[in-house]
Amino acid sequence: MRSTQRATFPVREGTTYVVIPTSLLKPCIEELVPMITAIINKSLSGSSVPTTFKEAIIRPILKKPDLDCNELKNYRPVSNLPFISKILEKVVSKRLKHHLEVNNLQEPLQSAYRACHSTETALIRVHHDIVSALDKNSCMALVMLDLSAAFDVIDHTILLQTSQVLLWNFWGSSGMDRILLDTAHTKSSHWWECFRRSCFAVRSTTRLSAWTSLLVIKPNETWPDLKCRLETCLANVRSWMCANLLKLNQDKTEFIVFSPKSQLKRSFTHQLDFDGSVICESDCVKNLGVFFNKSLTMETQISAVSKSCFYHLRNISRIRPFITEDACKTLVVALVTSRLDYGNALLYGITETNISRLQRVQNTAARIVTRTRKHDHISEVLISLHWLPVKFRTYYKILLYTFKVLQGTSPSYLKELITVYQPSRTLRSYDSKHLVKPRVRTETYGTRRFDHAAATLWNGLPDALRFQTSLLAFKRDLKTHLFKVAYDV
Repeated sequence: MRSTQRATFPVREGTTYVVIPTSLLKPCIEELVPMITAIINKSLSGSSVPTTFKEAIIRPILKKPDLDCNELKNYRPVSNLPFISKILEKVVSKRLKHHLEVNNLQEPLQSAYRACHSTETALIRVHHDIVSALDKNSCMALVMLDLSAAFDVIDHTILLQTSQVLLWNFWGSSGMDRILLDTAHTKSSHWWECFRRSCFAVRSTTRLSAWTSLLVIKPNETWPDLKCRLETCLANVRSWMCANLLKLNQDKTEFIVFSPKSQLKRSFTHQLDFDGSVICESDCVKNLGVFFNKSLTMETQISAVSKSCFYHLRNISRIRPFITEDACKTLVVALVTSRLDYGNALLYGITETNISRLQRVQNTAARIVTRTRKHDHISEVLISLHWLPVKFRTYYKILLYTFKVLQGTSPSYLKELITVYQPSRTLRSYDSKHLVKPRVRTETYGTRRFDHAAATLWNGLPDALRFQTSLLAFKRDLKTHLFKVAYDV
């Protein structure tokens, strides 16, 4: 049978396999649930995983259409496990996460593979720490480390010892001897043993894909002393890596020192000695898809976003006469708006010139969708599309994360930045749900701190919005409020 979904159910018939799509099994779910539950409970109680759960169908997919199909390195193997195996993984994952959360065993700064965490929340905290240092006339050193093939070379023995998983050896039994079925050959299928491949274990318990280190450089400190501290830290990280059979990718290791604009002219090039090589300071680094330059003006990020968006807009404009307005709007939202919105919480407080560059991207997108002429007024077009301007989309993102902090559905490293105002004596503002606005030294950097930006925007909201408890209702009412403010309607 032809597989129509990713989760498949291979049934062995002699020496051949028939792949049954899960779409045929879903209508029978009520009859199958008791049997599936019994199988999963037996696996948990018996501390083992059935061999059939480890039989994966491998489909080699060409990485890019223009690559040579005769070169094996150009293929990406896609492994399709039986759907019951995926259910089993989900059950164990939820129980493990619950145990870690109840016992407060989660790493506070880990953002990967955790609910309410994302790359954007991690970026907001890193950005907040940097601008806070710059606001105090200090510098900030950022070292970005990368592991070489982290998910491929992870040692399962060390992982199990570290995790202390003694009751149910799922990781050892599912990853060390996983059986793979190659579907590249239609007549005869070949079987291999998959050695040390348990991405589920790695992704659920570690954060080995990227490391980031921040160090504040105070005005009265000298670079030689700080260089020694950084090199000692890197040496300790390398020693830990070697002890756990891991390797840092020195080619992708980046180092940058953020400085206030007043100190850029008199700053010098910094270098770090690391594992027999010299890491030179970069003028700009890319962290989780966002470019950070030395003065954190975000100009490089805006240039990269604008270039990427205009590239897609040119392609969309070529096919615009042949598609409907709804189809064009869908393309713009997927390829352009998503790029404008990613990481836009970091753009609060930047210059109007830089914001206008991104606004031109949105204006061009609106003209293409509605087929409006170049010199027609753009405000009416944006209103008809119900699109918030770029600046107000930034406000929307910050206020959304502030709401999640107050509702307890945000990372702890963002919660600690927000403080609800509580007067020392009973006043009319006692229960107003205002936030404490921290004092800042400069407009250039201090007002861009997340705690200051969040308090400024949140305190300016109507009472009804501040007292809202439903996320969906808050999103709807917030967009309506910002829409009225943006267009004065």
